[in-house]
Amino acid sequence: MQSGQSNISNATTVGNYLSLYLGQDQGVRLGESTVVSRKAHTRMPEKRIKGQIKILTNRDAGKTYLDFVDLDQVIHIDVYHKPGDIDPCDVAKSIFWSLDQHLLTEDPQLKYAEDERFRLVVACANKIFVTTNGGKGVLYDLFQEKIKPYSEGEEGWDHVHILARFNRDDYPLIYVISEAVEAAILGSDVTLAKVRNISHGKQKKTEENFAGYMKLPWKKFKGQNASQLPSKENVNQLVLKLAEKFGGVEEIEEWMECYSTNIFKRKGAEYQKKKWGDVEHYVEQLEELGLMKQGPAGRKLTKRGIKLHEYIIQHQCELETEIRRNMRKMPGGGASRFRKLGSTEHKSTHLEFTNYNRTINNSDKNWSGNLAVPETIIQAKKNSFLRGDQIFTLQKEDLHFYDKKSYVPVDICLLIDASGSMAGDKRQAACFLAEHLLLTGKEKVAVVTFQEHSSRVVVPFTRNQKLLTRGLSTINPAGLTPLASGIVTALELMQANRLRNPLLVLITDGIPNVPLWTMDAKADAITAAGQLEGTKISFICIGVESNRIYLEKLCNRAGGALYMVDDLNKDNLINIVRYEKKNMAHNF
Repeated sequence: MQSGQSNISNATTVGNYLSLYLGQDQGVRLGESTVVSRKAHTRMPEKRIKGQIKILTNRDAGKTYLDFVDLDQVIHIDVYHKPGDIDPCDVAKSIFWSLDQHLLTEDPQLKYAEDERFRLVVACANKIFVTTNGGKGVLYDLFQEKIKPYSEGEEGWDHVHILARFNRDDYPLIYVISEAVEAAILGSDVTLAKVRNISHGKQKKTEENFAGYMKLPWKKFKGQNASQLPSKENVNQLVLKLAEKFGGVEEIEEWMECYSTNIFKRKGAEYQKKKWGDVEHYVEQLEELGLMKQGPAGRKLTKRGIKLHEYIIQHQCELETEIRRNMRKMPGGGASRFRKLGSTEHKSTHLEFTNYNRTINNSDKNWSGNLAVPETIIQAKKNSFLRGDQIFTLQKEDLHFYDKKSYVPVDICLLIDASGSMAGDKRQAACFLAEHLLLTGKEKVAVVTFQEHSSRVVVPFTRNQKLLTRGLSTINPAGLTPLASGIVTALELMQANRLRNPLLVLITDGIPNVPLWTMDAKADAITAAGQLEGTKISFICIGVESNRIYLEKLCNRAGGALYMVDDLNKDNLINIVRYEKKNMAHNF
């Protein structure tokens, strides 16, 4: 090992070196066994070129391994080794103490502030995910020997696989981590494997090839004699697949019109990307199905594609019913990653209703509910026989009443950041959340957006799904982030309606940059958030880690809670709002 000062110098040099290459989407080899990039890595077939690693330039590491929406958020570090078992806890401890020593050498004053130094190391450790052939987990969990099992086929079988949510300022730590991992491997009596060369290239996307199994009436399958399903059922299956990407029927229709034979109805690739994200895969699938083709003026619908478009318009009601059924499905609880800072302390009110599926027979309790006549007569008949009554009699002990249920209704207003950075998949996730909430609950939902220099009510409080869908289709992210205006508009909307346990949910990936009252956009937003204090409105914000410090101040001023997520995908959004609703249900 080198001296502390030299180690810092090396870390700084490597950090500058990585900033240059990673910023150009290039991978870098550190030493003989470590590969670093912001992309996925793959080994070239051993029989062709032994020890060569390929950097897949079209596969972002965060999106590939952690299902992130935002790109370039994760650093991917692979340290290759010869066959042997590597304990992930040993790796985690080696990294943890190396980070601790690095911070101490970088700032000797931390020697007298052990609690602060420990907090800094833990904060860094919680941004690092480690996988070896012995298990996996967040580095701080592994440091405490909390291991998740390794699954066959995962990354990490012949290398230590590390994902770190680092920004440019953290790049010097990559050198510290790679040295610590190599030391842990050698300490396990396992030999490091040499990476002889790295290359760069693209890998074909692994998105579902639904064109390969859909048996539409006009598609011929060579050598296949199986009878086809009814054409209507197959077309519906295709529309449901498109709905997973684009949302409702009206949005699918709008997307298909972008490839209309009428050039005046077309909208370019930039508009499509802003609204729906990357659509290239879906275009390729429709080409394979014979619904689109390349023409002199670009891709356009074929005659069959036009028929499909007409079919969607004609059967809109039926198709929307199927799409709603799919939207009601809850995401898996393990798919989301979030942490909560702060809390909401508003008391919730509940409603009671009669449960006609369950009856109660309790003669010691006074009931004022609905009498269950059939069950009461049956019970009285039995008891009359057991009592030896000469005639049929009805006693208090025979009475059956329908049980009562209670629930906490939560009317939700979604305050959605519609600035340019929310375009594509993040916009789709927020819109999906709005529809999911309306379809799975009994409460009203409203949507307010803020962008450019103002905010607007996209959807007033409603239980009407068509009204909601129509409003969501008008959201086209662009421009700046006038958060203060958004908070004020949402508050005015909520105070103008009679709501039950109102909840305001702010969804943003940025911080405000357009003021409302003064020249300070951030201060104005915090002032606007202060207007929520003293109201009966609960407030939560869903944001990304890079904006934590400011959003925490905003939530503290509003008396609400902050949920930090790795990115704003629909599973995270749905699970957070569901979690908050459960908390409110326990506070009545």
